[in-house]
Amino acid sequence: MHTTFKAGPDFVKPVARFRWLKRFLFASFVAAVVANIPGWASGGNDQKDNSNGAPVLGARLFKDPRFATAKGDLPASCSHCHLLDEDPQGLRAHTDFLARSWVSYRLGDPRRDELRNSPTLFDVAKMPRLHFDGEFDSLEQLVKGTLSGRPMGWLPAEQQEAFEQIRRTVLADTGDPKRPRSSYREQFKQVYGVALEGLSRDEVVQWVARAISDYVRTLNSERTTPYDAFIAINGLESEPGKSDPVKFFAARLLARISTLEGEGKLQLPKGFDSTALAGMKIFLRTEGSGPVGNCVSCHAPPLFTDFSFHNMGISQIEYDKLHGDGSFAELRIPGAAEAVRPSHQFRETPSKRRPGEVDLGYWNFGDLKSSPLRRAGESDDQVLRRMIATFKTPTLRHLRFTPPYMHNGAFGTLEDALSELIELSDMSRAGRIREGDDELAKIRLRPDDIPPLVAFLNSLNQDLTPKRRTSD
Repeated sequence: MHTTFKAGPDFVKPVARFRWLKRFLFASFVAAVVANIPGWASGGNDQKDNSNGAPVLGARLFKDPRFATAKGDLPASCSHCHLLDEDPQGLRAHTDFLARSWVSYRLGDPRRDELRNSPTLFDVAKMPRLHFDGEFDSLEQLVKGTLSGRPMGWLPAEQQEAFEQIRRTVLADTGDPKRPRSSYREQFKQVYGVALEGLSRDEVVQWVARAISDYVRTLNSERTTPYDAFIAINGLESEPGKSDPVKFFAARLLARISTLEGEGKLQLPKGFDSTALAGMKIFLRTEGSGPVGNCVSCHAPPLFTDFSFHNMGISQIEYDKLHGDGSFAELRIPGAAEAVRPSHQFRETPSKRRPGEVDLGYWNFGDLKSSPLRRAGESDDQVLRRMIATFKTPTLRHLRFTPPYMHNGAFGTLEDALSELIELSDMSRAGRIREGDDELAKIRLRPDDIPPLVAFLNSLNQDLTPKRRTSD
């Protein structure tokens, strides 16, 4: 019997959920106030100057709660799910604190929780496909989908109404009365040279999406972590070459570290001790008789993601937790000829009341012909089956500021997440993970390997304390 599934924060008792609501509303209030301060931007790398001011304009739009529907019961903006330091609980890597982000309750869609955990926005501009299921292939598409979707309280049939509210909001905005030329109309003229009042609704929405996207493109990880210092001080390779298999890169890196150790030349900078080094070796090891993390196969440096999609069994154990072991394996999932994608049924949070619903991730959006998951000689049915319950590999940078973990936010600590992966790898080798990723079965770890792995993962955290922009 599978028993190690850990409930995330969205499973807490009512009293605890009330505390979450108070914190959420406090963050909402702060974001709403900040949204009306022209030129305000928060974050680490988003403090870089930009001659055309696009990040400043985009940051203001990002924090504006007026794009949310008034029909919902919660305020919303992009920043409500992608916090930095707005919440008194502490810093975040542009994520929130919830297992699944909250959305406004609507009679037409009576839910409080979003489908998934809100991922960090750091480095998303480098990702070819966005969202855990790869729904969007550009930041602009993602922004438009967010501003007109459930995160802002809108229902699917209300997209045009949402777009009209965006247009109405930016055209009516008067900015800060203490600052001249601070309205959205003036800012768009200054930054992009465009007069919003002369544009159609859809054109206005496109410019808003571009401005927010330009802001998000500034949210890039700095290479200032203890791990980065370790790589630099020892003159080690920082990433695989373009055509370099990641496993060969990992083997070379391990060999070089071993050589430096043997020569007594390996240096350990502040924040990267011998325990972190032991964890790094486990992380990089893809084969052998010792502990094999095989982590690098999917989490390749320097961003610690391969941007691809993998089935690690997380959706399966969540489904089986509700419906019994083996239920996911028996669930009927249509083949390529009959599948209608995206599917409402297979893009839902599992529920005891709706036994046929589950989140299959990339299965909903993967292109059968062009997906990088497709292998030579595979039929459409075969590649679609291998897309079942696959989700985009998240970055491992800034994990200190992104719990709870996994796409469903089911694990509150790194230790819990790693413990689950150990059991899932055992299940995969036993053939008990439906369409499990090939790399999952290659993980061979014991509980004693978790502390060093956690120490290494903690070396990937940079200081996210905001450097506030001063007004002129």
